[in-house]
Amino acid sequence: MKPNFQPKNIVKTIKKLTKDGLKVVEQASLGRSWNSVVVPIDQMEFELGKFTSVNSHLNAVMFSDEFNQQYEQTLPIITNFYSDISTNKALYQAYEALKKTNLNKQQQHIVKDAIEGFELSGVGLKGKTANRFKTIKEKLSLLSNEFSKNALKSTNEWKKNVGKNELKGYSDNELAKIRTNKGYELSLQMPVYMDVMTYLDNRDLREEVYRAYVSRASELGITSTNYNNKPIMDEILSLRAEMANILGFEHYAQLSIASKMVSTVDEVLQFLSNLVGCSKPQAQLELEELENFSGIDLKPWDLGFYSEKLKEQKFGFKKSDLTPYFPAESVLNGLFSTIENLYQIKIKQIQQDSYHVDVKVLNVSDKNELIGRIYLDLYARENKRSGAWMADYQPLINKKKPVAFVVCNLNSPTKDKPALFEFDEIVTLFHEFGHALHHLLTKVKYPCAAGISGVPWDGVELPSQYMEFYAFEKQVIVLISKHYKTGKSLPNDLFDKLIASKNFHSALSMLRQCEFSLWDLKTHMSNSDTYEVLAQVRLETALMDGIDENRFLNTFGHIFSGGYGAGYFSYKWAEVLAADAYYYVQKKGGIGSNASQDFLYNILQIGGSLDFMQQYIKFRGEKPSISALLKANGTFIQLRKKHD
Repeated sequence: MKPNFQPKNIVKTIKKLTKDGLKVVEQASLGRSWNSVVVPIDQMEFELGKFTSVNSHLNAVMFSDEFNQQYEQTLPIITNFYSDISTNKALYQAYEALKKTNLNKQQQHIVKDAIEGFELSGVGLKGKTANRFKTIKEKLSLLSNEFSKNALKSTNEWKKNVGKNELKGYSDNELAKIRTNKGYELSLQMPVYMDVMTYLDNRDLREEVYRAYVSRASELGITSTNYNNKPIMDEILSLRAEMANILGFEHYAQLSIASKMVSTVDEVLQFLSNLVGCSKPQAQLELEELENFSGIDLKPWDLGFYSEKLKEQKFGFKKSDLTPYFPAESVLNGLFSTIENLYQIKIKQIQQDSYHVDVKVLNVSDKNELIGRIYLDLYARENKRSGAWMADYQPLINKKKPVAFVVCNLNSPTKDKPALFEFDEIVTLFHEFGHALHHLLTKVKYPCAAGISGVPWDGVELPSQYMEFYAFEKQVIVLISKHYKTGKSLPNDLFDKLIASKNFHSALSMLRQCEFSLWDLKTHMSNSDTYEVLAQVRLETALMDGIDENRFLNTFGHIFSGGYGAGYFSYKWAEVLAADAYYYVQKKGGIGSNASQDFLYNILQIGGSLDFMQQYIKFRGEKPSISALLKANGTFIQLRKKHD
């Protein structure tokens, strides 16, 4: 079950696997039963998926120009292969024929989804139109990789040496992260950047780092113009629009929505508009309070700094008071215990070599029987893509167990201290393990619908955001906190302050996420320049002016290289489900209750093998309500009746 982390001749391997795969497709297209059509396709995709997953993973976490050159050569091969499958009319007809056979409910749902997938992939296209559609998909795969590569290189390029006298506001913990043999070095790696924005007294230096960060991969020249992603973004958006038009959709947003739980683009726009209406009045109050507190004309590079100062004044603690209580080992042990209590499983680290010394290898078991494995890559480093994510290496198939990669970019250990996590980083870790559990705990024996496979994009984030809620429970905090010097758990007074501050500036955060989601949808509905679309959206959502140099879209990987194009709203949509699910489980007994087991049985174990919303209703007893999300964000409760 150990992935091959030293792949060689990957182009040759992918060529052979795809060539053999087409033979499997040809044979399966002649079948007229589940075992002769779906089973061989599943097996073939399982074998190919293992190689493509590892190649993609290593390109993201151990980037090198040499490997990337080989990796880029595989992208058109893989894209064309799946284009050939998804437009294979004989195979499509074989799936159509399966509808008339004796299938169980899961098989019926899988066949229905597969047929819809064929149709959205252009199976009905012919001649030059079909060839053009295939060319578009090949080009998009290459552009996506180019976008990600540029963002990584632009981030790594910028560095600034500073003296300790310029770092007033930093504690020993922040200083340790940037200490080098020659002094101190600032960078645009996320943990370093966040420290600058949160703690650094030097306003001019905050501004300099901010401008460098938000202008990465652009034409401005603060970082190299060689990595300018704007032309790539424009081409991606143009090709997506053309693809949608070829399939008969008005725009790409319609094409994206067609495979999700929501019914129409207008439904999503109304949902987001309601959230903006709920959050904007409270967000205005939050910003006014911050402006009054700071006593200055706030700029974007001031928000994090003064927010932290105001939070400290209001709640009597600062972020750095918490981090000593959350060393990596304690956080992981507590996270594993929480998961074990939720779902009656065991997580144990094993000794196994991997692709990097930082990677922890985890076995997940049930009553001494192995369920699956997780490769956990926690810490930020230069040759690693920013952000956090879960990727599947292999699904459950026959006797082979599911395997997942969980990747974060958290604070690293130093010479003097273990890795000490910010609480936001802990929430991120819980989030990604929610995804991993969704992948590993499946009971579906059909790989194409096991775990996260086949789950609609606006449902994928439910298990991850549901898991975030548990990071704030007292019994969980006791498990994950252990002061790295004294061994004591987080004191009650600090816990109370943490919980009291949970929804601090939550309306501003909600408004920001709605801005991303609205821009994402509208930019995929329009032929206008994407920054012009953003400017229009900000007329509705923004409470303060940005700066002309802001090019944050140029590194927005979720949209341009991460699969969330015209689907970023899924985070908010799934957050409604997650909040609704969590409060229901709490009402019914919380961790270890029958209700928490019902979430396992009806959501995690079922994956994409049945209608996702119907499974949610089966678990919950009714449809989710937006009021749960408003409750979770606390500050908007008084506005709920007006907008619910």
